[in-house]
Amino acid sequence: MATQSENETLRREGYGPTSLVVGQRGARTRQRIVEETLRLFESQGFHATSVDSIAKAAGTSRSTLYQYFESKEQIFVELLDECGSALMRVVRRIGPLGPTRLGFDNLHWWLGEWAYVYDKYATMFVQWASVDTPGTSVRPLVAEFSRSYNARIARRLESSEITGLDPLDAAVALTGAVHRFNYFRHMGYTPGLSSDQLLDGLAVFVQLMLFPETPVEIFDVVEMPPQRPAPPALPAPHAEPHDEAPEIPDRLAGLRPRAAATVRQLIDAGAKLFAERGYHGTGVDNLVAEASFARGTFYKYFDEKLDLLLQLTRECAEEMRTLVDRFAVIDPAADGSARLREWLTGYLPFHARYLGVMRAWLEGTSRDPRLLSVVRRTTREMHVAALTVLARVDRPHPLDADVAAVIQGALLERMPEATLEQDPDRPAEEVVELIARVMERGLFNTGPAR
Repeated sequence: MATQSENETLRREGYGPTSLVVGQRGARTRQRIVEETLRLFESQGFHATSVDSIAKAAGTSRSTLYQYFESKEQIFVELLDECGSALMRVVRRIGPLGPTRLGFDNLHWWLGEWAYVYDKYATMFVQWASVDTPGTSVRPLVAEFSRSYNARIARRLESSEITGLDPLDAAVALTGAVHRFNYFRHMGYTPGLSSDQLLDGLAVFVQLMLFPETPVEIFDVVEMPPQRPAPPALPAPHAEPHDEAPEIPDRLAGLRPRAAATVRQLIDAGAKLFAERGYHGTGVDNLVAEASFARGTFYKYFDEKLDLLLQLTRECAEEMRTLVDRFAVIDPAADGSARLREWLTGYLPFHARYLGVMRAWLEGTSRDPRLLSVVRRTTREMHVAALTVLARVDRPHPLDADVAAVIQGALLERMPEATLEQDPDRPAEEVVELIARVMERGLFNTGPAR
């Protein structure tokens, strides 16, 4: 007879939300567990929240919690299903889309409702960024919802007769940009504009991305953004304003060639595993196994895993600075089409290598002042480069330049991964073409052909 695991001996058949067995008292306990889990996710984050901390906060025992949920992941899934259902309901209520006043009004309403749902379930959507990483058991469910959501939107776009973009490609670009934009808005990474101004800018971008030939007069309902002589400073992700921090030391500096080669192998292993498994899903044992070293070798050069993240942050920022300089010289009105695609061709391998590092930044994995200082500076440099390029485009549309720059950041951060999640075998040149086309239609659009 097969032996039972320790957890199996603790648990009876679980009590789901519609269980007839649970009763009123059990229903209250179950609801309290869900509410306390949501509160802990908000205050501590998904990864730092344990089953024990949930049970303690809910005033119950670990074994009692297991009568209702198998794990914290299952609680997350129930909450995810709730906010996902809210998004689906909004999609079902969208009116006709198109390059008309009615089409833009319907799109604007949809994005406003989307923002409302996001704000209502902000804790879940913020944590979505944390659990949507390799190595978490929730990720397949998140990915399945994303595919279903994109497919539903693609069907709506297909019926709206968009041209120049495959409907599913357009849906992936739309959901990726809007979701990240709402995340940036919620976290305070957007310029100092009102909620209405941010929504207006996002709506103009999405309308142009889907229907680039939309007549300019359709946007008369949107107030033209003010002209600012100089780009305002952006708040840095998870950073305090005006904080000063020492530079991140280079772990390779002063090492002999053999030691430098060892450290380089550990750094490369970190970049690979952070991208594949996520920062939280990667342990020191995983790192040394990937690099084919003993555990002691890691601790000879790094005090802890955070030191490896700091080194990768330093290298990511250095490479990003080169990319930023190359991006800033693009002129969409002149040779921008070829140079944009050339730049994106170089950006994709950079994004793939440092995906885990940038995701750790996004999650707020560490509040180390050195890391925060680098993230602030890197964010600012890319934003200014985007403003520089956008200033070369004669755009008649009421799309605020700062909002456009944030949208561009959302596209570059999310679209490479989202596109490959939809089709893992998609060639890099097709990903480049899709991102370039989305940027040209939505951000560098100079109005309908005359």
